[in-house]
Amino acid sequence: MTFDFLRYYNHYVFVCEKNREGFALLAGEQREMDERYLEKVLSLALDLGKSMVKCGAEINRVEETVLRIAYAYKIEKTEVFSIVSMIQATVIDSENHTHTQMRRIYSYSTNFGRLEKLNALSRKICAETPDLDLAREELEKICRDGKKFDGKVCLGYMLAAAAFTFFFGGNLWDSAAAAPIAAVIYLMQTYIKASGMSRLLFTALTSAVSGSLAMLFVHIGFGSHADMIMIGDIMLLIPGLMLINSVREMLCGDLMSGLLRLLESVILAMSIACGYAIPIVASGIFG
Repeated sequence: MTFDFLRYYNHYVFVCEKNREGFALLAGEQREMDERYLEKVLSLALDLGKSMVKCGAEINRVEETVLRIAYAYKIEKTEVFSIVSMIQATVIDSENHTHTQMRRIYSYSTNFGRLEKLNALSRKICAETPDLDLAREELEKICRDGKKFDGKVCLGYMLAAAAFTFFFGGNLWDSAAAAPIAAVIYLMQTYIKASGMSRLLFTALTSAVSGSLAMLFVHIGFGSHADMIMIGDIMLLIPGLMLINSVREMLCGDLMSGLLRLLESVILAMSIACGYAIPIVASGIFG
């Protein structure tokens, strides 16, 4: 009788130990799955936010987008910090474990067409909460989409430069001369800037090239006033939108991001002035 009791007791202890090990294994696997899920949600939200910053979105809109995507996938404890060169987010799971990811942003520009598609995707994610892999595919498709050369945008550059030249006192010949220079500016922004060149150096180079072309056109008789042609083309390079966004972000409370944008707009304006000064000084020396 005692032997049977001991045998049954040992079997019971053995079964309990095996069950405990099985439950621990299942709990570990579930915890690992939850961590992978959090990492995938965080990665998707940050990549979408990074793409928005690179298109010229406001910082508060980027942070709100990341938070809304996290909430859509049932992640309530989320903290986001972003400036124009970096975006970072931290989520806290049910066991108070923190998961942090960061994205470095090396360059950005203004692309409202792509930004509109990214906003539409973020709204779709928040409304429908699709599968993370499908949402990732749509994001990558938007980031890949986009033509190198857009004739309509180039025509807009040409018309804008011609209109500004005429508005500031140039004649029709000056406006006609400003249009092809604007096309050159667009081509440089499309192909040279996309190669990863420093924005400061690129702005100075573009200004120098456009100023040189304006003086060359006047020298060969295509246009009458080089200064009017330069004024019309320089309006395409002025960082006005960046300056407006900097003021807006400071008013919204994002002082660091606003000050960074403000400082960058001032430096870019100085770069434009230096670029246009090069052909003017050179013409005085060698003219």
